[in-house]
This record gives sequence, C-alpha cells and structure tokens, in this order.
Amino acid sequence: MVPPYTYRMPVEVIFGEGCIESLAKHIGRLGGRPFVVAGMNSARALGVIDRITEAFPDAICFEGIDENPGTGICDVGAVLCGEAGCDCVVAIGGGSPMDAAKAIAGLALHAGPCVDFLGRDTFPNGALPILAIPTTAGSGSEVTPYAVLVNDAKHRKATLGSDCLFPRIALLDPALTVPLPRSVTVNTGLDALSQAMEGILSNTANAMADGLAFEAIRILHEALPVVVEQPGDVAARGRVQHAAMLAGCVIAQTGTTLVHGMGYYLTLECGIAHGLANALLLTPLFQHNATVHPGRVARIAEIMGHPCAAKPDSAGRAIAAALHALLHRLEVSPAASSHGVHAAQLPEFARDLASDPYRFRNQPGELDEAGCLALFEQAYEGGIV
Repeated sequence: MVPPYTYRMPVEVIFGEGCIESLAKHIGRLGGRPFVVAGMNSARALGVIDRITEAFPDAICFEGIDENPGTGICDVGAVLCGEAGCDCVVAIGGGSPMDAAKAIAGLALHAGPCVDFLGRDTFPNGALPILAIPTTAGSGSEVTPYAVLVNDAKHRKATLGSDCLFPRIALLDPALTVPLPRSVTVNTGLDALSQAMEGILSNTANAMADGLAFEAIRILHEALPVVVEQPGDVAARGRVQHAAMLAGCVIAQTGTTLVHGMGYYLTLECGIAHGLANALLLTPLFQHNATVHPGRVARIAEIMGHPCAAKPDSAGRAIAAALHALLHRLEVSPAASSHGVHAAQLPEFARDLASDPYRFRNQPGELDEAGCLALFEQAYEGGIV
C-alpha cells in the first residue's frame, strides 16, 4: 500500500542542449526589466549575460556572488533591485547565486533586512518571479523553494523557505556545464547524490519523491564518473544535470537530513566545498541510517552495485563499500582529515550541533552529542564501522 503524500512542483523545467537560445523569450514571459544575479565568472564567460543585456538593455546585473552567500549581500542586491524597479529575477550559476537570487526576489517586495526573514513562509507579499539557469549540476536549487544563506551575524547557515521562492522557469542546458573545473564537477555531483540519498531516508520521505530519488542515484552512479573522466561528453553532462534536477525535486518535498546539518560545519569552519562536505559524511550517516531503515539503505546500495540483505549490518557494510568505491573512482579521499579538518574541532562541532533540534527534524533514529561526535570522528578518519 502506498502511504498518503503531497507533492508540489510548480516549476516549468525546460531541458536540452541549446535551450539557452530561447532565454530572451522566457525572460519576456516574466517581465521586461530583469535583475540578473550571477556568480563570479561563468555567466559572463558563457555569454549568458551578453544575451540578456542585448535583449533587455535596462537589465541590472548583480555579479560576483561567491560560495556560501551571506544575508548582507542579499540586502545589497534587494536594494539595487528595488531602486531599479526590476520586475523579475534571473539567477545564473550554481546553488550560491540561485539562493541569493531567491532571497533578493523576496526581499524586493518587503521592507527590512534579510536576517528578519530567515525561516519558513516569511514573505507575505510573495516574491518577484524567478528564472533559474544552472551552470553546475548539483544543488537542484532551480526546482526548490529554499535559499540557504549564511547568517552573517551568527556565522551560521540558515534557510529561507517559501513556495513563492520556487522559480517559475528553470532552463537547463547541459552545454553550459562543460567548462566546469574537475573539482566543481565532482563536488556538485556529490551534492546531488547526497540530496537524493537523504530524501529517501528523511522522516518526510514519500513515494513520489522516492521514485525520483532512486532514479537520480542510478544516473549519478553511472554518469558522474563518465563526466569526470570525459568532461566534454555533453550527453553524460546532460544525464548528470537531469539527475541533479531530480534530486532537487526530491528535497523540495522531503528537505535534507543531518548530512547537510553536519556538512555545514565542514564548509563554514574548514572551507570544504558544500558537496564534498556532504560526501564525507555519507558513509557514517548511512551506516547509522541502516540501523533504522535497513531496507531503504540496502536498496540504495544495490543501485550502486553492492546488493545485500536488508539487514542493518549487511546494509551498513554494503552502502559504505558502495560509497567508498565511488569516491575512489572520483579520486576523492573519504577521510575529512585529508581535506583540512582537524580532530580538535570535532567536539565543538558535535556540541553545537546537538544543541540545535532543528537540524534533527528530518533525521531518522536517535542521536545525542556523543553520537554526533562519533559520526564526525568516523568521517574524519574515513573509515567503515
């Protein structure tokens, strides 16, 4: 029997090589004076900025959004957007510019600083319509209602979440991902894998999201190594980008689990890219998850080439072996110690994490401070229990 569920996905997804050619037409469906939010270099290098400004000479371009955007930069963007009278927002890049663009789209219709709106359903006036153009394949932000930002005052990741932040249109052209550096391809692909896996184990998992998540895992397991080894393979790039979008559709329904909650420490305190931080935590968290939902973990392991019995020990060993095999093929060390994490940092990470119940809302099983520390330590060592 399929349990009851609710599934909402209002984003119009347009996928295919060359679909960027129709960009101006789709912006015109949303407004006439776009506010363009972009990352450091890729949007301009790919010619996307020029496409927009040629079609919309009054467009305002807000470039240079770095990894892990903070509330302050969103405040700056919102002021510029409002003063220019922009009527839609175009987000170009990876998860960081897309998240900043969502915050700006909401703040443009509200008075007050971004920190006052962190949380869920805090934009009563809605948001400007958003068109999202991912140039990476990982975050899935083009199909989620979330913006993950750094609260500058607290140096802590926080989330804006509202249905009005769903982009109206997502334009996915896999050719835009071809120039990505190897490290970005790997890290963003691992982010997508993490989100799909977390969605299956989330306390809010549902049958519709499960189908998308298992398919995303299957594609990523097959295609991500191909893209890393053959970066010019646009067909494989398309498969990875499609899978990343599916994983975004999953977490739009289920949210993420403690993998993300723990990963934020490795990102903010140790400078590890978000997707890689998640990947380093997948083995310990999913060995833990196998003690609670062995059948679900066993099915993931089977998709990743390691069939096993649906029992805690078997599922835990199999998922760890599957993850380590994938990381090995991607030439990524599974040990956080290899990526700049220091053992002395871990007790404080665990203590702070355990004090925040919100981080545990979707995580199955019981974990206290000691349990969190053990997971951080396992990730640090890169071992299998």
